[in-house]
Amino acid sequence: MPEDPTLAVAAGGGVRRAGDKAARMVGRSVPSDQARAAVNGRLEYVTDRRLPGMLHGAALRAKVPHARILRIDTTAARAMAGVHAVVLAADVPFNLLGPSEANGPVLAATTIRQVGDPLALVAAVDEGTARRAAEAIVVELEPLPVVADAAVALSPGATLLYPTGNEAGRIAFASGDVETALDTADTVIEREVFTPAQEHVAIDTPGGVAVWESGRVTIWCGSQNPGLHTRQVARAMGVEVSDVRMIAGPVGGAFGARNDDPMPTLLAVLAKAAGKPVAMRMTREETMISGAKRHPFSTRLRLGIDAGGKFVASDMTAVADTGPYLTSGPFVLKTSAEMSVGPYRMGVARYDGRVAHTNNANAGAFRGYGVPQVAFPLETAIDEAAERLGVDPVELRMRNLLRGGERHGLYGHVITTGLRAAETLQAAADDEWWAGRKAWQAKAQGPWRRGTGIALAVKGVGMGSGRGDAARARLIISLDGRIHIWAGPNHTGQAIDVAYRQVAADTLGLPADQIEVVVGDTQLVPESGATAASRSMYAGGAAVRAVCRQLLEAAGELSLDDLPALAAKLVADERAEFEATFHLPDVSDTGLIDPEELGTYAPHLVYGASAQVVRLEVNELTGEIRVLGVVCAVDCGTAINPGAVIGQAEGGVAQGLGFALMEDYRLADGQPVTRSLENYLIPTIRDVPEIRTLLIAGDEPSGPMGAKGMAEVVIVPTAAAVAAAVADAVGVRPDRLPITPEMLLMARAS
Repeated sequence: MPEDPTLAVAAGGGVRRAGDKAARMVGRSVPSDQARAAVNGRLEYVTDRRLPGMLHGAALRAKVPHARILRIDTTAARAMAGVHAVVLAADVPFNLLGPSEANGPVLAATTIRQVGDPLALVAAVDEGTARRAAEAIVVELEPLPVVADAAVALSPGATLLYPTGNEAGRIAFASGDVETALDTADTVIEREVFTPAQEHVAIDTPGGVAVWESGRVTIWCGSQNPGLHTRQVARAMGVEVSDVRMIAGPVGGAFGARNDDPMPTLLAVLAKAAGKPVAMRMTREETMISGAKRHPFSTRLRLGIDAGGKFVASDMTAVADTGPYLTSGPFVLKTSAEMSVGPYRMGVARYDGRVAHTNNANAGAFRGYGVPQVAFPLETAIDEAAERLGVDPVELRMRNLLRGGERHGLYGHVITTGLRAAETLQAAADDEWWAGRKAWQAKAQGPWRRGTGIALAVKGVGMGSGRGDAARARLIISLDGRIHIWAGPNHTGQAIDVAYRQVAADTLGLPADQIEVVVGDTQLVPESGATAASRSMYAGGAAVRAVCRQLLEAAGELSLDDLPALAAKLVADERAEFEATFHLPDVSDTGLIDPEELGTYAPHLVYGASAQVVRLEVNELTGEIRVLGVVCAVDCGTAINPGAVIGQAEGGVAQGLGFALMEDYRLADGQPVTRSLENYLIPTIRDVPEIRTLLIAGDEPSGPMGAKGMAEVVIVPTAAAVAAAVADAVGVRPDRLPITPEMLLMARAS
């Protein structure tokens, strides 16, 4: 049974019901500790840090997508006044960002594989000198054929980026005879769609400061995975992991960009060579050229439906472009495979996905992690099926929806009882913006035509089964009567430390101001994995709750009302420090998956859901689209900090609107065309309409006080809901993103 979230732990260790709701922290909207400083401009981000004697760094980056490096001459750069160090690949002890060549080099040594590959680093007295010195480096190259198309990269005779070939990963799984099921289905909907690369556009670009002292390096740099980055730096520099300290915040957003970021390693390399602290920060153009993007997908779906509106078969094939380096490509494919059937029952299903190496911009982790790319064809196919069958699109979904405790539509594993997909969809459908759509549509005034769309999606919480996913927390009571907790995953703009403090306060039955929470410092915080996969609140919060319970158990009959006395006794008993680990649960019933291959497919036990309604108008003369409102219903279990949940939902919807309507990262034969925010459009305050966020009541039995993750799923259904609204307005069902005026006009004319 799920815990009753109205319960708090009494000072003496027993459980009591909190009588005064104001005394409880869980369920209250609490602002970030850094909110005021962020708003008034006084918050010190990692790129604002300054150290005595600090130098400034810059990178020389490749200007071509594929070439062999014949010679690099640094003579002129080294001779420039103010230059303290110039670093090449040969100066890096282990010149790889991972265990294999396909993980990418720290600095390109023999081969350039994308525009933006770093070739050399320079440390100088100021940034201007460092950049001029970098540009003074002479590079002699031999051009190589450019692989600029993922399908071509996987075809016979393609230029190979690696001796082993261009296929970076593949996931293929079928639950039964899909072809026979499709042949006998009453209706088959076929969709071929393309979803593009997408730029993260965090408010600050990658950068930070590093300093070596007594053989150890400290790095202040944004990171969604400080543990991974310390290991990456240690490997590259040939030192012990314990010799690397990563302090990963504050940062102005991440969205996946700080997971694959090589910046911590570049900082460590340059600071060691310079012998002084070094700061470095990428420009927006550098970030857009060489930073990781959302994976572009080309996807084909066939959805079979019987006469009663039951989904009898799903067959999806996908090709993803991961660029030249692995980063997260194969793992993104795992997630897209699992979510290719959405939150629906399927008679039989098949997914066959491949991820290809190309010389295009590298793709990595991005909010949604492969799910928006497969949800778009699935949800638009369902919408088309509803139209063809003459069935309400909500009703068609409801007939096929998974409920908590049922079996997954592809892998057949049993999912958590905490899923509230049906309740989430119903809440969105009950909103006036959906229920009153026909009357609203009839009031349109030409040349504007109105449409309303709805879509639903789920996203797994955590890294998935078979991955050994865990988070940890450490707790100490100080003699002054304060509770100190060091926990992960890290804070990357979402104020997760505040939510951890809320969980601790209610678990211990103490005022929140007696509790201090620190995140993001690898010297203090035990390894807790990535701020990714919607796992921060779920995993980190569960670890915080577990370590607080250890304190309660140790306290026994002693009261927490007198923390200094309790601390003194625990110190005397040598029990003053506690550490707890929360292991994210694997599925217990693996369904069709061989238990030996659990890590291969990594199915999730826990899922979050989001249903969205989009209202928009389309100008039938110009193709212009203006979104007038979005309803975002979210299944997040217990909302620990409702204000933060709503903020995450609104941010996810805004990014989803950009993905749907305007964000178009373009390349031409491997050369980035969109290099700045002048020609890469993102939603501004003028483009984001009113967003109604509905928090769906529920409890996730395995989560802290019933909570589970939600920050990724809110981006997933937005594009499909936009496409459905466009089809409702002008009868065009988009098959590629972004949905631009030009595309709409061409589609209507054809």
